[in-house]
Amino acid sequence: MKRLLVLIVVLTSTACSGDDAGDDAGPPADGPTTADLTITIEHPDAATIEYRVTCADGTATITGLDGLSAEAACARLAIPEVQERLISPPLPGDRVCTEIYGGPDTARFEGTLDGEPVDTVIDRTDGCGISDWDMVLADVLPPALGVTD
Repeated sequence: MKRLLVLIVVLTSTACSGDDAGDDAGPPADGPTTADLTITIEHPDAATIEYRVTCADGTATITGLDGLSAEAACARLAIPEVQERLISPPLPGDRVCTEIYGGPDTARFEGTLDGEPVDTVIDRTDGCGISDWDMVLADVLPPALGVTD
């Protein structure tokens, strides 16, 4: 009698896959989020985009960019996984990422989020960066150049 052994390994990581932050955002974290972030997006084939997201006292604003909802951006910034990604970016080698290239787009976040300093770059050079851009930060970043729905 022959026996067949099937081994299925499933790796999950909300930091890379964005499962919690990429689907329905759900309710925000405990209490309101305060944010003052300047976001600079660069792509070699397009002009640099710089805009500001502010969230405070129930007021949400985005200045310098059309097409994003300020309320949705502030709700997204209230999600703990999003805050963790921006405030404490992963160290190199701290994530397992697919080797898929999503383009040369980069987004630099500078400012504060709930009183914590933010200075991090999101790029699309691998699957984790693509997930961060497209899912984790979906309401905070516009679609990358060349990406269509």
